[in-house]
Amino acid sequence: MELYRFLQQQGFGGRKACRELVDYGLVELDGVPASDWRMAVAPSAIRTLRVDGETWPVLALPCYLMLHKPAGYETSHQPQHHLSVYRLLPWQFANLGISAVGRLDVDTTGLLLFSTDGQFVHSLSSPRKVIPKCYQVTTRHAITLQLLQQLRDGVLLHDESAPLAATLVEQLDEHRFNMSITQGKYHQVKRMVAAAGNRVEQLHRIAMGALPLGELAEGQWRLLDAAELALLGYPAPA
Repeated sequence: MELYRFLQQQGFGGRKACRELVDYGLVELDGVPASDWRMAVAPSAIRTLRVDGETWPVLALPCYLMLHKPAGYETSHQPQHHLSVYRLLPWQFANLGISAVGRLDVDTTGLLLFSTDGQFVHSLSSPRKVIPKCYQVTTRHAITLQLLQQLRDGVLLHDESAPLAATLVEQLDEHRFNMSITQGKYHQVKRMVAAAGNRVEQLHRIAMGALPLGELAEGQWRLLDAAELALLGYPAPA
C-alpha cells in the first residue's frame, strides 16, 4: 500500500491532503521522517506513526473504542445546547465515520462505546440485543429497602404498558447503589427511581454487559481488543 493511501485509511483526509502531509515533512514512521508519499508501507509492520508532531495509534479498521464520558457533552454530531461528545475524540475519527453506540444524557457520565463498524453499532443499539447496562446511581434522598425492592420488582412508567424491572440492584451506601437494566427507554433509570419515590442526582455508567469502564480517566478514550469485543458477545473482525 502506498503511504498516502495508508494515511487516508487512518483518517487524515483526502488524497491531496495526505500527499501534502508527506511533502511538508510532517509524517514519521517508526521515528523516521517519510519523504515520498508513493513509498510502499505495510500497516501491520508500523509500530509508531507521528503526524505533525503527534503520535497516532495505527488503526486496524473497523475500529472499536470506549470513552469515559464527562458531564456536559451531548452524544450527537449536531449538538443543540452543549459541546458534542465527538469533540473528545481525535478529529481523524470524523473522517472514518465513527458513531456512538446509543447515547448518554448530557449530565450522565461513564462508559460510552464507539465504532466505525455500522453493524456493531446497530447490533448493540438494537432493542433485540439484550445487553445489561450497569449504572452507579446517586440519589437525593436516603435509600430505603422499599425503593430497592420496587426497582427489583418493577415500576410502571408513564406511556409504558408493562412495569420495567432492574436486573440487578446493589446498595453501596446511604445515597448510592448500582443498578442494571436491559432496556434502553428514554431517561429510564431516572424515571424508574422517580417512580419508586426518590430522585437521581448523579448517574454514571460503569459497565455494558461484562465490559467494565475500569480505570479509564474521565474524558479519555482507548481502543477495544478482541477479548473485550467477546465480552459484548460480538466477534472480532477476521
